[in-house]
Parts: sequence; C-alpha cells; structure tokens
Amino acid sequence: MRQLTAPDAIHVSQRFRLTLESAILDLEAAAARDERVVPQLENADHQRRQKLLVAGQLDRAFRLRELLSRTTLRPGRAA
Repeated sequence: MRQLTAPDAIHVSQRFRLTLESAILDLEAAAARDERVVPQLENADHQRRQKLLVAGQLDRAFRLRELLSRTTLRPGRAA
C-alpha cells in the first residue's frame, strides 16, 4: 500500500505561477457562464452535457488550485 505523505513543494517561476492562477480564474469564470446557460436549454440531454462540462471545468480548476497550493516561487532570477 502506498504511504500518503505530504508532497514536496514545487519550485516555479513567477511567470508560471501567474499563468496557473490565470488558468484557474478562466476555468471558474467559464464554468459560471456555462452553468447560467443550463436553465435555458430545452433538451434534457443538452442540459446533462452542459452540467458535465461545468463539472469538468470545476474539477480541473480544483486540481490546478491543489497544484498551486504546492508551489513556491523559485529563488533567484525574476520573471
């Protein structure tokens, strides 16, 4: 059985961290927009697929937030 331990910090550049933060915000904004569309869809299958899209976007944003929480800025050179 694999032992669950706290992962080591991931050293990233300021530029990469900003890109990651931007991607998270974009995914969350897209999910909010797409969720507002669901009630307007008449077909139940379209609604189901739209909800799956939203769930996928939020899941991806959550995983990126977890990754972001493990990052630390690389010392040294500026971005």
